[in-house]
Amino acid sequence: MDVTSKVRAVDRAFDIIESFTFKEPELTLLEISQRTGLALATTHRSIQTMIKRGYIEQDPISGKLRLGMQFVKLGGIVIQRIDLTRIAAPFLQELSKKTEQNVNMSIYDKGEALCIVNIESFHNFQYGIKVGQRLPIYAGALSKVILAHLPNQELITLLSNKLESFTPLTISQEMRLREEVEEIQKRGYARSSGELALGVAALAAPIYNYENKMVAGIAISGPEHYFADEKVNNFVVELLETATKISKELGFNQVI
Repeated sequence: MDVTSKVRAVDRAFDIIESFTFKEPELTLLEISQRTGLALATTHRSIQTMIKRGYIEQDPISGKLRLGMQFVKLGGIVIQRIDLTRIAAPFLQELSKKTEQNVNMSIYDKGEALCIVNIESFHNFQYGIKVGQRLPIYAGALSKVILAHLPNQELITLLSNKLESFTPLTISQEMRLREEVEEIQKRGYARSSGELALGVAALAAPIYNYENKMVAGIAISGPEHYFADEKVNNFVVELLETATKISKELGFNQVI
């Protein structure tokens, strides 16, 4: 199938999906064909593919078609992201105020860390991760705390790839990263210095949801001199307390 044909196939699929409404959640094959302007045979072929993928279901008694449960799964991903941002935002604002550092929250997305919240310190450090920015999953505290909580097979796959070094301090060797992951899992947070940009330090902690699964990571970051040993302990306390509060709001129930 050439590119043009693939685009037409995608358009047909969306036309079929959008033919369903709240008032008419179930339709016959003929009704879908009429609403989309597609030939009956074309409509039938497209729907059979969508049934196999779980995007369309057919009532075994009436034979009518409806949107499948796959949309519930995908919709849940979007809703969770929206709820996560809404719930976390005030806690992250408070964390930035208390530490006077930049604060970010990222999620795992297609092998990378995707930033969904960015709160810049009033110090105006002239750098920071922007909302929508993607970062390598192995470099920097925020990415590594997410990496450390991925399923083992996903971790193996990611670390088996050729990993780029962004600074002389980037940890890009598989064995060293495995050691980092184990250390993060033991202590409950990640720490980095100069891995993505020289002179920048960060601390990060995981966020869990009602299924007790990691859904995001949060981090504070700033110039290295703000992360002297006497300050780091206080930063860690504030970071972990914030992560715990957000996780509880998401329904996390820690089993001791």
